[in-house]
Amino acid sequence: MKTFKKSSIITILLIVVLLGACQRNRQYSQLMTWRADVKAIRTWYENYTEAINSADIERILSYESDDICYYPANQPFFSGKENLRNWLISYFNYFSPTESFSFLDFKVYGDFAYVIGKYSLQGNIKQTGEEFRDNGKFTNFFNRQSDGHWICTQSIWNSDNRIFDIHSQILDDFSGTWILDLSKSITPPGIISSKLVITQKGNSLNITRTSEIKDKNNEKSSFNYTIGSESQNILKSGIFTTTSTLSSGKQTFTINEMLISEKNGRKQEFKRITVYSLSAKGEILNIISDDIRPKGSVIPPNKEHTEMIYTKL
Repeated sequence: MKTFKKSSIITILLIVVLLGACQRNRQYSQLMTWRADVKAIRTWYENYTEAINSADIERILSYESDDICYYPANQPFFSGKENLRNWLISYFNYFSPTESFSFLDFKVYGDFAYVIGKYSLQGNIKQTGEEFRDNGKFTNFFNRQSDGHWICTQSIWNSDNRIFDIHSQILDDFSGTWILDLSKSITPPGIISSKLVITQKGNSLNITRTSEIKDKNNEKSSFNYTIGSESQNILKSGIFTTTSTLSSGKQTFTINEMLISEKNGRKQEFKRITVYSLSAKGEILNIISDDIRPKGSVIPPNKEHTEMIYTKL
C-alpha cells in the first residue's frame, strides 16, 4: 500500500513537471511569435517610409491590401488600390515629402494587428517652394497573409496643428477632354461649339479652348495656371494680374484676373472672376465667369455673365 502511494506521488509530480515545461514552452513560443510579429510590422513601416520618401507609388501599393480603406484628414473616405494610386499621384505631383513614424501602442491578435502612433511630415510644395511642416497621430490596421507577410487594410490620421491637412490642398483631377453642353449653358453670342483640353500636374494646369463661332473662324486660346499662386505681366494695354486659389474644397478653384490700364491720365480696372468646379463624380465641369467693367463701358451688362457646362469625353 505504501509503495503504491509513493509511486502515485512520483507519477503526479512527473505530470506536474511535464505540464509546467509544456506551459513554459508554449509561453516561450508565444513570446517568440510576438517578437517576430513586432519585427515584421516595424520592418513594414521602415519599408513604407522609404517608399513614401522616394515617391515610389508602386512600392507603396505593394504594402496595402487590394481593398485598402483610407480615411484622410478633411477628405472623403475612399477604398481600393486604384483610388489610392490616383490619390498618391496628386500628392507627389504637389508635394515633396519626408515622413517619419513612431509607435504609441501595438497589439497583435492572431492574424490581425493594429498600430497607434505619431507621424512627422516636412517638405516643400513644388509649385511655390513653400516649406510645410506638420505632425499628428494615426491608426493603421493590418492582416497577416497566407505567406506570413503583413499588409495594411485601413489607415486613418489627422493633424495636431492645423484645421486642414496638406492633402486637402491638392486639387482634384480636372484633366481630360471636355465638350460644351449648349443646352445647359449661358454662352457668349455666336458660340456653336466649344472643346477644352486640360492637362494637369498637381496644382498646375494648362487649359486649351477651341471654339466654333457663327460667321467667324474658329478661336483657339491656351492658359496656364498654378493654383495657389499669383502672376503679373506688363502688357501694352496695362498691368495684367492673375491670382488663382482653391475656393471651397479640392473640386473648385477660382481665377481672378485684373487689368489695370491708363488712358488720358485716368486709370481703369477690368476684372474677371472665373470659378471652375467639378460635379457628378468628376464627369461635369462647370465654368462660371463674371466680368466687372469700369463705368461707361460700351459692352452691355448681359454679356458680363457666362455659365459654361462641359461634359467629359
